[in-house]
Parts: sequence; C-alpha cells; structure tokens
Amino acid sequence: MESVRTLEGIGVGNRAVRAEVLRWSARKSLPAMAKSSLGVEVEVNALSMAIANLENQYAAKIKAADNRELQEILEAQCAFATDPELADMAKDFCEQGWDASSGLQLAMSEFKSLLEGAGGEFSERVADLDEIVYRLIQWMSGESDETVLPTSGKFIIVADDLTPMDTIAFNDVVVGVVTKGGGPTSHTAIVCRSRGIPAVVACAGADELVNGQMVVIDPDASQVIINGVLEDSTGDWWAGRSSHGAPVIQVMANVGSVADATKVQGADGVGLLRTELFFLDHKIAPTRAQQVKIYEQVLAAGPDGEIIVRTLDAGSDKPIAFLGLGREENPALGVRGQRVAAISPQFFEDQLHAIKAAADSVRATGKKIEVSVMAPMIATVEEAEQFSKAARAAGFTRVGIMIEIPAITQVIAQLKGVVDFLSIGTNDLSQYLFAADRVNSGVAALLNPWQPALLSLLQSIAIDSAKVGIKVGVCGEAASDPLLAVVMAGLGINSVSASPSSVAAVLDLLSRVDASAAREAANSARSANTPRDAKAAAKAALIEFL
Repeated sequence: MESVRTLEGIGVGNRAVRAEVLRWSARKSLPAMAKSSLGVEVEVNALSMAIANLENQYAAKIKAADNRELQEILEAQCAFATDPELADMAKDFCEQGWDASSGLQLAMSEFKSLLEGAGGEFSERVADLDEIVYRLIQWMSGESDETVLPTSGKFIIVADDLTPMDTIAFNDVVVGVVTKGGGPTSHTAIVCRSRGIPAVVACAGADELVNGQMVVIDPDASQVIINGVLEDSTGDWWAGRSSHGAPVIQVMANVGSVADATKVQGADGVGLLRTELFFLDHKIAPTRAQQVKIYEQVLAAGPDGEIIVRTLDAGSDKPIAFLGLGREENPALGVRGQRVAAISPQFFEDQLHAIKAAADSVRATGKKIEVSVMAPMIATVEEAEQFSKAARAAGFTRVGIMIEIPAITQVIAQLKGVVDFLSIGTNDLSQYLFAADRVNSGVAALLNPWQPALLSLLQSIAIDSAKVGIKVGVCGEAASDPLLAVVMAGLGINSVSASPSSVAAVLDLLSRVDASAAREAANSARSANTPRDAKAAAKAALIEFL
C-alpha cells in the first residue's frame, strides 16, 4: 500500500472529495520577438481581427457561463481586452516594424509596468492582461493547447493556476481543483466556491501530483491527501442535516444580476446588490431612466425583505469606461469606490435617484421590499456624512456604509446619527489590514478569513457599533462559510450575506446552533494563534451541532 501524505494550502468549500488527478495543460511559451516581413497594414489587420475574435469568444463564454460570479469575471476581462488603449499601444509597436505578436507582447510589458506593484485587486488586472494577450497570440498563430476533458469519470484538476476561460470549460467530470497559485479571493477560488466545486488553492506542493494518482481534497482542513481515502478527511460536516428553528442571526444573499436574484431561496433579503456589475461593458454613461429600468428588473426578480444596494464600486479592479478614470501609480490606494463620486458627481446623483425611483416603482406593484443604500470604500466620518446627506436627499430613510478600510473602524462611535447600518467587506478589509495582495499566492495565508487578528477586529467593530445602536453585517466572501458565519454571530455580527449557492448551508448551520454556542465558538477561535487553530477550535466548540 502506498504511503499517505498531505499537502497544505487554502481550502475553498466544506465538502471533501476523492478522485483521480488530471493535470491541466501547461501553457506554451510566447513566440520569440520578431520584426515583421509582411508590412504594417497586414500586422495591424491581424491584430484587429484577433481582438474582434476574442471579443466574440468572450461573448459566447459569458452567455454559456452557469453562474453570475463567472460571468462577472469574464465581463471584466472582455472590457479590458477591448480597451482601445491596449490595441493602440500594440499598433504603435507594429508601426515601428514589429509583427503583431511582438507588438502585443511589448504593449503588455508597458501595461505591466503601470499595473504591477499597485497591490490589492488591481494585481488581478496583470493576470487578466497575461490571459488576454496569450489568447490573442494563440488565435493569430492558429494553435491551441487547451486541455480536452474526458466525458466520463471523476477527476480533480491540478494546475499552476486557472483562468476564468479555463474554468468555464469544466464539465460534470470535474469534482475538485488544486492550484499551486491563487488565494482565497482569486478568480479560481471565487468560481469554485460559486459552483460548489471543492478546491485547495495556494498549494505549494501541487507539482508533486501526477496524472492518475488518487487524492482527497479536504477543503475544511485546507489539505490535499495523496493516496488518502475520504475517512482521512474532516467529512461533510454540514451536509444533509435538518435545521431547527430560526437562525441566530439574519441570513441574506449577495446579488449581482437578475439571474442571481432569481436564485435566492431562503434568504431574508439581499445584503449586497452590486450595481457596478451592470455597467462593466458600458462605454457611455447610462441615463437616469436607463438605470431605473435596470434596477427595476433586479428588484422585481429578487426576494422580499430588505434590499441593500451598494452604489457604484468602480476603480482598480472594475474599470468602467465612461468614468474616464486616469491611470494611477498605486490604484488600489487611489480613486476607488465612493471616491469616484467626486470625479463623476452627476452619475452619482443619477444613481441614487434611479435606485429610489426603481424601488418605489417595484413596491407599487405590491412587492414587499425595503430598499436602502450603502457606499463602498469609506475612510472617514466626513465621507460618511457626505454620502448620508446625498442619499437622504434622494429620499432614502436607511443609509449605510461599507467597512473595508481599517481607519473607519476606529471612529465608529462618531457615526451615530450619520448612518443606520454598517456592512463589512472582509476581502478588502483583510488586504488592507494585513498589507497583503489578494492575488499573490506568496502572501495568501495572511488573507485566510480565519486569521485571529481579523476575527478580533470584527468583534471590536460589532461591540463599538452596538454601543451606538448601529447594526452591522458581513457581506464579504467569508460570510459564505457556514462555520465562520456562526463564529461571526458569536462575535456580535447581526447579519451575514452569502453567495446564492451558499445561502442554504449557512442558513442550515445558523439554525442549528444557539447564541451561547456561537459565542463560545467565537471566543475559542479569536483566542487561537493561527487560522488553522482558530477553525479547529470553533469546530470543537460546536461539535454537538455538526
């Protein structure tokens, strides 16, 4: 019998799975730089045709995507691929005598010099650029190195990393994923979480895995078990249980499209409606009337209850063409979120009034919803006051802000009378708290949402908010983890908002525990020294409910 070994990484999901390894094809090297022998016109035409073809590919993949999270990522990449600045830069190099492939590579190099070192989600744009340029060159060369998936069997995909275009090719034979790169908020993690595919990312030992090997992915323990059996894993501790009573805190859903809204089942409203996702492909700013129609559709399709709409969260990771945001040396620390309102005040005003008009219109049909708004990336009380004043002038009675920047956590007492609720975005809060790039696998461990320091900060926010009568929720990726959602309840958080695919599991566990047990789990986790110990401590405290 072959020896059993374990590899460490960061788990995504809770369900363990055992299957055969299938390594994803490694990418070929880009062609060597070369001068053109065909002339500028031929090279520029080849470039234009490649861009048009890639745009069509993205359109087809977006249509075929089976969940909104993947669609959002592909839409953002498509907007980047069709950015005229990238094309113009590549054409300039063609006019200097380089062939189309070399022109693209040189343009990519210049773009990278602008993007690298930006930190935060902006680093994802570098990876997106690599993906876009690679596919353009691949099309021009007439070659393909895509992995052909079997049509039967069960496999765990192993790769250095995966792109959104890779993951959309997954069929029913893919039951798990292991990547050497990535992190808890990387494209791969987000897509796997939304599709319910167990994964372990940032797994440094992934190179050891070979085709045909039997392995167990145990995301709950953040391990890959080579030659293991399911009994070696922590198991499906939350699956198939019956709920008892009401959840200890409110469970809501994150929504980014009409399709998302229709999938929300069991949630007590929407804790995060992402409005920027409606405008990623808009070259011209939508009118107020156009916005009203968009919001009416999603509000009508969604659940009853409270609907929290986040105003435009554009910037580094979500570039929106009509905003005309200039390039910044460090965009992750630049004009993002609510700061964009100062640059585009008319759009900001139109958006607030359009959301209110849509809410009134849908409510007039008899739908029982209460719509409130919140602003992203608020750093100071003054910014909160400015947003609150504008939102109330538009007719909103409930106004909130996102807690993503550590500075605002220190002045929560001063928000009394300014805002009615707070919503914690754990992804951005973590990256700013730990000074760690969200997509850099080298620091991915710092962004584990079970970090005791993050849990302590969440408790501090909850305590300070309660003192001044402000409700606080969590709408980050971390809220989609049922066990962590219970810990959040124990820390004093009033509500969690999870992805539609995770709502049932989160609701189930929160309905089986009581407040006392949640507090015990939270205290045990917060007192640990490492994320792994924090999760183990919480699980031990809740063992009778699992």
